[in-house]
Amino acid sequence: MACMKKYKTSTIVAIVIAGFMVVIMVVQPFMAFFWGGNNNSNQIAQPTPTPDDRIPLSRLGKTIDHRFDSITDGLNMSPPGVIVARYINSEELKGTSMESLTYPQTIYGTNIVQGYLAVFGDGSRIELHQLNPRKFVPRYISITKYKNYPLLMRPERDANGNYMFSIMGDPCIMGPRDKVEETVDVIDDKNASNSYPYFRELLERVDLDAPVQMVAMYSPIARQYYDAMRAVDGQCERTITCIGVTENATARLNELAANTTDEIDCNVTFGEGDLNLTIVRITGDFNAVVDAKLY
Repeated sequence: MACMKKYKTSTIVAIVIAGFMVVIMVVQPFMAFFWGGNNNSNQIAQPTPTPDDRIPLSRLGKTIDHRFDSITDGLNMSPPGVIVARYINSEELKGTSMESLTYPQTIYGTNIVQGYLAVFGDGSRIELHQLNPRKFVPRYISITKYKNYPLLMRPERDANGNYMFSIMGDPCIMGPRDKVEETVDVIDDKNASNSYPYFRELLERVDLDAPVQMVAMYSPIARQYYDAMRAVDGQCERTITCIGVTENATARLNELAANTTDEIDCNVTFGEGDLNLTIVRITGDFNAVVDAKLY
């Protein structure tokens, strides 16, 4: 039974990682890809948002207040069980070759300057969004409360047809109702268990200043890895730090390093530090870097 559970988790990780790459390559809005968009025939029609429709986050009442500057902060707010997570600082991507990764305004009718997505072992998801200005278009079906936070039922649905919920603040939380409530429990209780400890050993050994950051465990690449992307001199630089790199990934990385082209350059270092880290640095054209096959 344990082996079957691990296989299912590995499959989920592989699908999610592939999903991230698809979204990046075709430049689709992240919410539409991960939550299924607004194409469901049962969706409630919503007006097109305009800046005049926005209201302050605080108008609804109590709001979330938590530091949100890196993937580490996102994991600290996430309930236990995250297997893949991604953080994006849209502000730092403006005017660069990676600007296509910024979030669309259509989700809240305002700018999302930082965003985080976490996927759990059961396939469920949660998103965190920092808004600037701190205003939003109130697109919701109904409002209830959870621990005195206004809980908004949104018109979006997930792939199973379940409505999404939001609690507004710094950052805003969006996801299935149970995951939103669990996230609030973690944020409100400093002693509550969260997902950061599962990645602490790796994240304490990397730089957390890249505008695009991703972590994953039980993936086809490694037991755990951290993937950081940034724009440098008109090109894209990607650094992947692995614990327990797989044999397939090792073979592919060696092949990638031996076949440098005008579009992409790859350097791989094995056996770094006390964790025997594998560190991969890929630079070049944005599309080529993102599209590089690692396993």
